[in-house]
Amino acid sequence: MAGRILQPSQHCGLPGNTVFDAVASARDAVAYAEATGIPLCVLTIDFKEAFDKISHSHLHALLRQCSFSDRFQQIIRNICDNATASIQINGQTSSPIPIRRSVRQGCPISMQLFAMCLNPLLCTLENNVAGVKIGRRRIKTTALAYADYVTIFVTSPTDISKIQEALR
Repeated sequence: MAGRILQPSQHCGLPGNTVFDAVASARDAVAYAEATGIPLCVLTIDFKEAFDKISHSHLHALLRQCSFSDRFQQIIRNICDNATASIQINGQTSSPIPIRRSVRQGCPISMQLFAMCLNPLLCTLENNVAGVKIGRRRIKTTALAYADYVTIFVTSPTDISKIQEALR
């Protein structure tokens, strides 16, 4: 199912894509730019603490938008919406504090959920930024993503404002 929803530029959480494929694609993009003489800026963004910032309501909206079954959506709601944390200070534990954001790192499905949350950005970049054509089949590559790292291939100064808008 992930392959049907996620952009091929997502190299984490997508079966058949690995971090090694992402590195090879980045290398191919640089080699292509050198061979053809096109200008290329490789912009890498690290969404710091990104897993902690995913809004549960945004995640639920994406699940609906991607037409996941009601049962699956309810399972994810149960995992997310019932999450709490407590603080212990000097042996005293606080009342449970509801957690309204984050996908838990270490949870087997967290990477796919995070990748799904990053997917709208990747789609916007693919549709609005020129990118480079790499590989034997000369496939347009605008961005590569692995977990909370996104590498964008910028070939024109006009792409910068498009990238800024996509990030907003």
